[in-house]
Amino acid sequence: MEEALIVGATVEDAKLEKLTLEECVVENSSFTGTNIAESNIQDSILEKCMFTGTSFYEAEFTRVLIKTTRLQGATLAESVLHDVHVVSSKLDGANFRFSKLADVLFDKCEMVGCDFLGATLENVEFRNCNLEDAQFISGKLDGVQFPGSNLENIKIDKTSIENVTVTTGQALYLSGVFGLNIKD
Repeated sequence: MEEALIVGATVEDAKLEKLTLEECVVENSSFTGTNIAESNIQDSILEKCMFTGTSFYEAEFTRVLIKTTRLQGATLAESVLHDVHVVSSKLDGANFRFSKLADVLFDKCEMVGCDFLGATLENVEFRNCNLEDAQFISGKLDGVQFPGSNLENIKIDKTSIENVTVTTGQALYLSGVFGLNIKD
């Protein structure tokens, strides 16, 4: 589908595998529990949508703005996100396992319990996000930043981190996660 405006659509528990959205705007629409696996979404805007429990397994997102959208429990495993901005959205429990994220911004997002196991994150910024209980294990974090984000109970391993930027408070918290004792 190219250059389409989709407003107020309701498609639930359906199969829309291998869907292509190019230069589309999707607003106030619900795709709860829908299988949108192996899809390609590029140069598009998804605003005020509901993708709770939706599967985007092996999907590709390129130059996409996702704003004020619900993706709780969504599966984005083995997906590719490049030049994507996710703003003021809810992604609690979303699954990004073994995905590749490059040049991605998460801004003011609720991401409690998100799973980035085995994921590769390059130049990804989590700005003012709630990442409580999020998991970043066995992956690669390069050029990742967490300004103003809550990292409480985050699960992260030392081998995944490369060129990660955190605030002083976050560094103190992570030192405890890594078993560092700070002594003045």
